[in-house]
Amino acid sequence: MFIEPLTEELRNRVLAYLLPYEKFAVVLCSQILHGARCIYVLRGNFGEIHGVFSWWQGSSIHHCLPEVYGKNRGEIEKAFMRFFEDRSPRYIFSISGEKSGTALLKKILEDRFGKSPKVQGEYFLMENGRFDAFKDLAKMNRQLSVEKCTEKDAERVFPLQVAFEKEEVVFDSELFDEDRCLAKFENFVEAGAVFVGKIKNTPLCKLTVSAEGKNCVLLGGVYTLPKYRNCGLAKALLNGVTQQFAARAKKCTLFVRTQNLAAIKVYEKTGFKKFCNFEIIYY
Repeated sequence: MFIEPLTEELRNRVLAYLLPYEKFAVVLCSQILHGARCIYVLRGNFGEIHGVFSWWQGSSIHHCLPEVYGKNRGEIEKAFMRFFEDRSPRYIFSISGEKSGTALLKKILEDRFGKSPKVQGEYFLMENGRFDAFKDLAKMNRQLSVEKCTEKDAERVFPLQVAFEKEEVVFDSELFDEDRCLAKFENFVEAGAVFVGKIKNTPLCKLTVSAEGKNCVLLGGVYTLPKYRNCGLAKALLNGVTQQFAARAKKCTLFVRTQNLAAIKVYEKTGFKKFCNFEIIYY
């Protein structure tokens, strides 16, 4: 088994391989669809595909490795050992994906290269598709208007993004970089990927479309101002966005910290259900 960069000739085969697993790896599918050059393919001796991952600038890995507990586990480990030996993992910053694949890569980096993660975050991946949520959705806030955030609104919505990152993303508030946050936020706004919920033209909640694949989208950055929580705003926002994508035959997914019980409850009442354990580790 060996690992090689994605080529144009392989692109369609890799996409076909990923489609059954797309909801586990929307970011990866999106990267391939947009022509990213950081994609690598895990292949068998007869050319068959056993996994796909991105290695962005030698620092961040996002993977889809569905066979790590199968008969090929030993061969997969050896292929990654050779890969990291040829390309130093010295600057790896993060690994993200389904928990068993992340655990495999973490073990290789610890055992072979002495790298141990500083922070481990455990999440549930959830997908929209619970059809018994209509009663709960009836309680959502009907006054909320859901619309895409425009450049005109960006200045008023950005404080919600800052608050979200400090609350949910940055493990040490002293490491928060507002300039970097703003640059990333402006890119999402320009791409039409930020949705905002308003009442009387006042932004009260927001979310971001983190990635869009062929049949699935990954939502993130769901945030409601603390003063307006428990008022059905997040339900209305999520329902409005998921309905827009459902009209395009796309399923919405998201991930949430396993200990964030309040958020899990909101997502379940909006029609989301857990389908996978997801892990992100930082070095």
